[in-house]
Amino acid sequence: MKPADLAARPVRMRLPRLLAGLLTLTGASLGAIEVIKVPGAEDLHEPFSLAFDAQGDGYGVEFQPANRIFKLHGGKIEYISGVKWDSAPKGMLPPVPAKRLDLAPAVYDGMHDISIGPDGSIYASDSFQHRIIRLDPRTRVATVFAGTGKAGFAGDGGPADQAKFNIPMCGAIDPAGKFMLVADLVNNRVRRIDLATKVVTTLAGNGKKGLPKDGDDALDAPMGDVRACCVAKDGTIYALLRGGHALAAIKDGKVTVVVNKAGKPGPATDGPAAEARMLGPKYVTMDAKGDVLILDTENHCLRLYDPAKQTIRTIVGNGRKGSAVGADWASTQLNRPHGARIGPDGRLYVTDTENNRILVGPAP
Repeated sequence: MKPADLAARPVRMRLPRLLAGLLTLTGASLGAIEVIKVPGAEDLHEPFSLAFDAQGDGYGVEFQPANRIFKLHGGKIEYISGVKWDSAPKGMLPPVPAKRLDLAPAVYDGMHDISIGPDGSIYASDSFQHRIIRLDPRTRVATVFAGTGKAGFAGDGGPADQAKFNIPMCGAIDPAGKFMLVADLVNNRVRRIDLATKVVTTLAGNGKKGLPKDGDDALDAPMGDVRACCVAKDGTIYALLRGGHALAAIKDGKVTVVVNKAGKPGPATDGPAAEARMLGPKYVTMDAKGDVLILDTENHCLRLYDPAKQTIRTIVGNGRKGSAVGADWASTQLNRPHGARIGPDGRLYVTDTENNRILVGPAP
């Protein structure tokens, strides 16, 4: 099995053992909405993203209040990489003797995403240091996978670790485990890194802000504030445009805006996706059915875009910021969520960022 995107691949592991382990984490039944409360969870600070490996272990990243990579395994959360420090206040520096860009021990700043490669490699977007790091799952040694640590746009056609990025937000691996897509936020581009050759290229975006027009050539189109991206099994790339409050689909070198063609901010309502509004969406991933999950962060909810029906609906949250955990997803409140993933147990995991917690419950 390719562990790169378990949300879009069948599970081929010993589920009885896996389910028992995950249920132990929450003390939950499969139908309940639960907060993961295990040793280590009390120290969780603004979790941004979560991914699973082939063994069913979860890995996640924290944002600026702590800047660590954590592992969800064996009934506990373990912090496996990253000097703990609050990098949010202006002028803050890591605790001495640590320095920015250090790798041993690793110093991160503003991580946004995590993904698992086909060989089990752990990739994390160290966004505010303009790089993507690779963490060895066995030794936990951190190395630079992409980016020089300096902001810029350069390096297409060459090795990723010599290329320049400008706040690479999210790095999603395709279902076949062949390449990584990078949402290069300030460069307003979607870039591709071949996992075998490590060569980087640009797939979409002309470097300008704005909303693309349907039918635009991908490389000539604006990809304003591209915040996250993912790949469907049919090869369609979905790019989430934070500044345009929209979702664009890229296929055969052409771009189509599929959610919020007007690009106007607004509340979350169900119905035709082209007419829908979003408000500062931050993350996108595929589910096991081929639908697209969108974290509509400033509307405090998770939404599902159905490409076949071209409709969108809210599946978690009610659009109001809060911390209530209800009997179902609709009555459960979120506070600026930034990540979601279908786990290897078939359930939905949501990183409820500013509530400092991870929620788990039935998949849609």
